[in-house]
Amino acid sequence: MTARALLAPYWYRVAALRPRLRSHVRLHRHEYRGEVWHVFEDRASGRHHRFNAQAWRVIGLFDGRRSLEEIWTLLSHEVTDETPTQADIVKLLGQLHAADLLLADVTPDTAELFERRGKHERRQRLGRFANPMSMRFPLIDPDRLLARLAAALRPAGGRWMLLAWLAVVLPAVLMLPSHWRELTHNFSDQWLASGHLLMLAVLFPLVKIAHELGHGLACKWHGGEVHEAGVLMLAFYPVPYVDVSNSSAFAGKWQRALVGAAGMLTELFIAALAFYAWLALEPGMARGIAHGVAVLASVTTLFFNANPLLRYDGYYILSDLVEIPNLGPRAQKYTLERLERRLFGVVPDDPMPVTPGERRWFLAYAPLAAVYRLTVSFGIALFVAQRFFFIGIALAVASLAQGLAWPFAKALHALLTAPRFAARGARVRGVLAGTAAAALLLLFVVPLPYHTQAEGVLWLPERAIVRASTAGFVQGVLAQPGQVLLAGQPVVQTVEPALDARLQAQAAKVEEAQAQVDAAWMVSQARAQQLLKDLEREQAALSRLQDEADQLTLRAGTAGILLMDKAADLPGRWLRKGEVVGYLRTTDKPLVRVVVPQSDVDTVKLGHEAVELRLPQYMGAVWPATLVRGVPAASRQLPSAVLGSHGGGQLVTDPQDDQGLRTVESVFEFELQLAYDVPHDFLGSRVYVRFEHPAEPIGLRGWRALRRAFLSTLHV
Repeated sequence: MTARALLAPYWYRVAALRPRLRSHVRLHRHEYRGEVWHVFEDRASGRHHRFNAQAWRVIGLFDGRRSLEEIWTLLSHEVTDETPTQADIVKLLGQLHAADLLLADVTPDTAELFERRGKHERRQRLGRFANPMSMRFPLIDPDRLLARLAAALRPAGGRWMLLAWLAVVLPAVLMLPSHWRELTHNFSDQWLASGHLLMLAVLFPLVKIAHELGHGLACKWHGGEVHEAGVLMLAFYPVPYVDVSNSSAFAGKWQRALVGAAGMLTELFIAALAFYAWLALEPGMARGIAHGVAVLASVTTLFFNANPLLRYDGYYILSDLVEIPNLGPRAQKYTLERLERRLFGVVPDDPMPVTPGERRWFLAYAPLAAVYRLTVSFGIALFVAQRFFFIGIALAVASLAQGLAWPFAKALHALLTAPRFAARGARVRGVLAGTAAAALLLLFVVPLPYHTQAEGVLWLPERAIVRASTAGFVQGVLAQPGQVLLAGQPVVQTVEPALDARLQAQAAKVEEAQAQVDAAWMVSQARAQQLLKDLEREQAALSRLQDEADQLTLRAGTAGILLMDKAADLPGRWLRKGEVVGYLRTTDKPLVRVVVPQSDVDTVKLGHEAVELRLPQYMGAVWPATLVRGVPAASRQLPSAVLGSHGGGQLVTDPQDDQGLRTVESVFEFELQLAYDVPHDFLGSRVYVRFEHPAEPIGLRGWRALRRAFLSTLHV
């Protein structure tokens, strides 16, 4: 290091100042990843500022008696690599001054102080209301109340409270698997019922009050202060909150993590108690309330509060345990610096210092958190839009503007106007133009392979299926499995006593009508003509009954070898109309009945170049297929249970359907024809189908999928 690097030409302006820290600043010594840091707590504003050991080496000399010149002389008495330069000291002064942590022997600029205070308050208000999905409204100062509660509960002791928590929660966790089916049975219908939703709307704030009370008490037990409590409008739904940011000053990371986890621990304790109540109570309103509390206090806290990608409890717990304060902002800043260096060759004047361990966390956390938060915000907006269309659309636009459009506009403006990019202007413009051109080409010009995957069931032509054309009892089996049959040869004989009775009654009506016609011819031909129409109607009814009676004999629809399981069990059995009794192995080509979800049906209908399939029994082989027929109307009925989630398939079926044939989403059915050499001994087994479509740019496919999902979600 040279003398030129140590000195600053503007040092004379500040050399005589005698700075000291303000009286309301409290100092806390923390250790992060083996390094000592000093946290300054501004008790006037509630903010916390962190400085490393090198900065503290300078700040520790700010006692109000030494001048900056004297301090510089002490620091530079022995020059090393860690000796701060005069520019470093001036920069540190600016940071302390901007944070309102510093006093000096000069007349304070009152106007500047008020202006900075006003900017800080405006930033706080903007932070509370900038995100329409999460707006804060502070209401009360709960510090005195929490202090009294903490003092009253302190005799219980932390160890005894931990043991009580374990004694209540652990047995509930061990008992949960055995009662899981009962807890989740008909879950969606119960929770979407209007009465249940009203009950949950009342219970949810109460559970969250207990959650926030846990945060506040944990903070007070460890000597912190809680001066703000209010309501957080989460997607326009009121949720209570308390500000326990004062716990950031705690020296122990486990103390800080415990404050962050206290709310979740409280909710799990309440969930366990509600679970026990649910087990003990009889069906009724009280048991329904216990069920609702158990689910609310467990599911919501685990899926939302414990998620570190959202700025809730899990985020702060993770930051404390991995010893990376301000994980989110620092990860974002480091990622941006890395992008600027790699893409534009811009090295920041004051790069953020990071350790190898922090670098890995930053590179993983920043993109995951950004994508997840945008997804959650947009998902909430779509959920609201299903009930309040225009409000939901406004929220979706606001989410996209805040999460994508505004950051992109700021970044673009900085790239084009910021001084640090001026020297690299040509490279910046080249990278931007190249990135835009590459994105346009990749999204909308370059065609990429395109295919749709679906599942089907191996089937036979309809005439090769022996099924009951009408309901009846099996009287006898007229053909044996493995027998070669001719078309029309009888297979099973059934009887229907009620049909025989109707047939005899109808035959009597025909005889009666015939007699009336014969008698009328002797009296009046006009009357006979009228009765002749009645006779034709009765004869037509008799013909229909006779056709139905003829169908009691199940016959082979085509020539083939009979395949029929458990033929000996058929006599005396009742067959429903349409029930399959057996199959015929014929020379006809086998078929596949494939089911496509409504979200993919347009792609399949618009065109495909080839159809391929795989059989689970021969996964190494691929066979071609031909699309021969498609059902034009949507349905929610599957041709086989193996295609639904109840039978191991991909399509979600209605949990109330015991047969597993009714789907939640509308589906379309297509029929594929296979070559005869395709193995088709495993009739009714699942088949994996792949429709190959013409190559298409990914941007067009993404836009179509987004539009379809949007219209489907909003039922437009």
